[in-house]
Amino acid sequence: MPPTPAVRHPGGVSEPSDAPPAFGPRGYLPERAAKRARKIVLREQMGVGWPLAAVAAAVLVAVVGVTYLARSGPPEEPFRTAGPLARVAAGSAGVVAVDGAGDVLVVRAGGRVRTFAPPDARVRWCEDSSRLEAADGRVWTLDGILVGGDGAGLRAVPSTVYGDTIYADLTRPGRGLPADPRGETPACR
Repeated sequence: MPPTPAVRHPGGVSEPSDAPPAFGPRGYLPERAAKRARKIVLREQMGVGWPLAAVAAAVLVAVVGVTYLARSGPPEEPFRTAGPLARVAAGSAGVVAVDGAGDVLVVRAGGRVRTFAPPDARVRWCEDSSRLEAADGRVWTLDGILVGGDGAGLRAVPSTVYGDTIYADLTRPGRGLPADPRGETPACR
């Protein structure tokens, strides 16, 4: 059965017919306007400005990227050299002297390098508990939170690694995080 044609009313509004719309949802555009709009969208050529704008944006991103990469280098003062990253084995912790400024506790475990102001006891990384442990029974998490023993949390020291060298800023050590007394005991002795 052929579709029913649209019925025109005096105000120019047409009722929808049973035929599927030629463009968009039913009643979206009249048939003539839909055909014209489709021709404009699909057949109209873009001006020269659009490709030029895309090329200009690409050049701008390239210039910013090259400038950023050219300026990268070791950190400036107040960061000081703490020595090669290989000085502390992966999956361990150790105290490293910072170039003329003091010492830092470097922890190379848990996927990244962390530095802390060293506590008054020798600290080592325990693989079994995934914690930092001291011989006197204190236990810290990787973030420096004291979870076992008496004392305070470790104070984080701002640091970065550039070109396999550790750099630390001992002028701004953070405050130690509050203790979280969980009663953890050393798992490695």
